[in-house]
Amino acid sequence: MAESLKLIFLSFLASIGFGLKYEMQKRYLVWAGLGGALTRLLYLILLELNDSRLIYSLLAAMFASLYAEIMAMKFKMPSTVFLYPAIIPLTPGSLIYNTAVNFFLKDTAEMWKYAGDCALTLLGISIGFVLISTFTYYRRVYFLGKDIASHLLHHPHKK
Repeated sequence: MAESLKLIFLSFLASIGFGLKYEMQKRYLVWAGLGGALTRLLYLILLELNDSRLIYSLLAAMFASLYAEIMAMKFKMPSTVFLYPAIIPLTPGSLIYNTAVNFFLKDTAEMWKYAGDCALTLLGISIGFVLISTFTYYRRVYFLGKDIASHLLHHPHKK
């Protein structure tokens, strides 16, 4: 339990640090940290409930993305401002490191094991983001009554 609380607190700090590194406005830093801490908390809970790396990565990423969308609406900011700090705890750094180390040690069996786990984690994170961003996009289209990205399809300079 103490180890989990330590991880959640460190995720909070890491997300704030990420916000500082990329010059996030100071008034949003606590919200960025909260996103990272809550994402880590959910990730740890899902880790206990599910054995599938793909599933718990996907659900945690969906949460981080949904949190970012809610904060974006609340503060009228782009969701990426809150999404990037929130996903810091999901970054599979140790898997990437262990894949590289085993590559250099020429232990191909271990390398492929870590590479596979890393790929599943990244796949889950990617799918989670796509699902939530697609959902929120179509929610905005429905409630606003227009396609908010239609300006991307119109070329005013072409006739």
